[in-house]
Amino acid sequence: MSTILVVDDYAPNHRLMSFVLEHHGYAVVSAHDGVHALECLATVPIDLMVTDLTMPRLDGLALVERIRSDPRYAKMPIVIVTASSKETDEIKAAGIGVNAFLTKPVDSEDLAQTVAQLLTQEASHPDSRFLKTGQSAA
Repeated sequence: MSTILVVDDYAPNHRLMSFVLEHHGYAVVSAHDGVHALECLATVPIDLMVTDLTMPRLDGLALVERIRSDPRYAKMPIVIVTASSKETDEIKAAGIGVNAFLTKPVDSEDLAQTVAQLLTQEASHPDSRFLKTGQSAA
């Protein structure tokens, strides 16, 4: 069973994503911001992270930059789920190593499918490419 770290400061979104991922057979570890996510990464083996973009203390982009600078997590798949539909955010995310970018409100099946694709792709080919909602990894 893969373990997913869900990072979102807005409780309703966090609960929904956690529920969807648990329903699809994943173990979920929860964090309410980027600082808390780093603490979780230090204590629990994580296979993939789903994070919001805008959060207090340490936002999603800064979190990804910190994670990508650590060799232990450099290849871990990361999905950004955000209300921001700005193309500049998507470009920045891809540039720092985010593997997928989904916009809120996120479709439950899109989230589950994206996570499954990235985990499968990571297992077979660790140099994942960037995915957007509705894109196929193939």
